[in-house]
Amino acid sequence: MLTQSEQTKPLSTLLVEDDLHFRAGVRNLLDFYQIQNQTISVVGEANRPAMALSLAEQHTPDLMLIDMELSEGNGLTLLQQLQDSHVSSKTLVLSGHQEDSWIYKAMQAGADGYVFKSQVAEQLLDAINTIMQDRVYLPPEVATGFFRKFQKTQTALPNQMGEPCELSPREHDVLCCLVQGASNDEIAKQLYISVATVKAHITNIFLKLQVTSRTQAIVAAIKMNLV
Repeated sequence: MLTQSEQTKPLSTLLVEDDLHFRAGVRNLLDFYQIQNQTISVVGEANRPAMALSLAEQHTPDLMLIDMELSEGNGLTLLQQLQDSHVSSKTLVLSGHQEDSWIYKAMQAGADGYVFKSQVAEQLLDAINTIMQDRVYLPPEVATGFFRKFQKTQTALPNQMGEPCELSPREHDVLCCLVQGASNDEIAKQLYISVATVKAHITNIFLKLQVTSRTQAIVAAIKMNLV
């Protein structure tokens, strides 16, 4: 439950996009949005990975909107750098790339969601709402590509653990809920446990699967036949 101060605090957002016109369009959309009673405040804009990482570390935004094609690098590089940093921002990819390989690599790199640029006007609000509730956002046309690529590469990927991953029964229940896209609140209600306990189980799951995001946990769980 959000406190009154959290309800009025703007959702801080960093735009990472090298197309000035598209970036301005997204910024205009954000001006009209409210996410769980919060307005959206753009705290910075960047057109290359190094600049984006620096701004992210400076402002610790709640949300980062990231293009895949950037000056002096790409969004995949930035996503990987964010995984190695102390930045815990939610990350939503807004990309013109519709190829399965790009979708798969972005989600593998820890993105919390992926939206085609051609669908931003229709899907951006829903996408932000979804990932800010600790869910993964993949609209149908994106999810199909992601899992199609996953199926093709599954057998070629080595087991990350090198040995069977042993989850407790409750951790397994929580993992199954994660794969179904449930938020922490929904998991708590479904399993009759507190949100704090859910978070503790998720932390343990991440450690055992050697992942750092819900998306990576889902991929690892399917690959290792844990669900």
